[in-house]
Amino acid sequence: MLGLGALLMVTGCSESETGIALLDEPATDADSIDVGAGPLEPDAWEGIDPQSVRFVAEHDGVTYYLAEPRDPELDGGLCLAVVEPGALACGGPSQGAPADAAVLMLDYGTGAAAVFRDGDDTSVLADQGWTQVHPNLLVQDSGPAA
Repeated sequence: MLGLGALLMVTGCSESETGIALLDEPATDADSIDVGAGPLEPDAWEGIDPQSVRFVAEHDGVTYYLAEPRDPELDGGLCLAVVEPGALACGGPSQGAPADAAVLMLDYGTGAAAVFRDGDDTSVLADQGWTQVHPNLLVQDSGPAA
C-alpha cells in the first residue's frame, strides 16, 4: 500500500512538470535497478527519487533509465542514468525551450544521449545520425564518423 501511495505521488505531478509520460507510468520489473551492480557508484543514486526510476531502452549493450531528481531546486527536472558506462546527469526544468531542443544531454565517453519531451521534434539530431531508441531518447556512438 505504501508503494502505491508513493507511485500516486509521483504520477500526480511528473507529467505536468517533466513533459515525459513514461515517468507517470506504473513501475514494472524492468524499472528495478540493482544499485550495487554496475559501474555507477551506489551514492550516485542518492540524488534520484527511487520511486521515479523508469527503464527507457537498451541499445548496443547500454541500458538507459530516466528518473526525477530528489533535489527540490530541480523540481520538474529529470535525470538520465546510463548504467553500463556508469554515467549520470540531472538537470532542472527547461520550460520554454524550443521544441527541437533536448531537455538533457549526456556525453558518457563511448557515446552520447539526448532526452526529449513527449512530442518534441527530434529530427535535428536524427538528421545528424543519432539513433532514436525511444520516443524520448536518441543516442549516438562516439566511434568514427561515417
